[in-house]
Amino acid sequence: MYRALDASVPIAWEGNVFAIGIETTDGLISGTLKSNDSQMKIEQALRHVTGNRELKLRVLDSPTIEAWNSVKAGEAALAKLQQQRQESLNATPTQASDAATWDDIYNQLNQLWSGYEYRTMASGKGRYLQEALAVIDAAMDKLGGTGGEQNERAFSRTLERVGAMVGSEPALLGYLLHERRRLAGK
Repeated sequence: MYRALDASVPIAWEGNVFAIGIETTDGLISGTLKSNDSQMKIEQALRHVTGNRELKLRVLDSPTIEAWNSVKAGEAALAKLQQQRQESLNATPTQASDAATWDDIYNQLNQLWSGYEYRTMASGKGRYLQEALAVIDAAMDKLGGTGGEQNERAFSRTLERVGAMVGSEPALLGYLLHERRRLAGK
């Protein structure tokens, strides 16, 4: 570890990150600094000396500021992609009439389930199921009912997923949905 520390170069200290770089062809030296045990020991020493209890160590394969800037740019790009992904997940349609596919309907039902109060209790599952069937009913109107093998499979998958959430037989959910539609004259 001493050889590895001697070969390392401090690069930057930004916020709670202390970056060091090492350029060596000896993978053992580089690997020593990158091991969890070594990083923990170095971070403990850095925290003790600086008084910053949140300080983290980053070990780079190059002892240059350009390497550090490249790492930061990569992390920023990854964070941006993750944010865009989260925003697209949050942009799930709020009404079945806005949905374009059965997958969109399932995503909406899943989002509804995850925010449902008392979903572990039978009463909560019943209330969720009532709302879920209303969403699926509206989706059937929007997506043209079932019919056609691909559409029927997607519709069935949606019922299976809802059934798994509430612990109910998907065929029973299908029956309840069709009965609901029959009583509504659809």
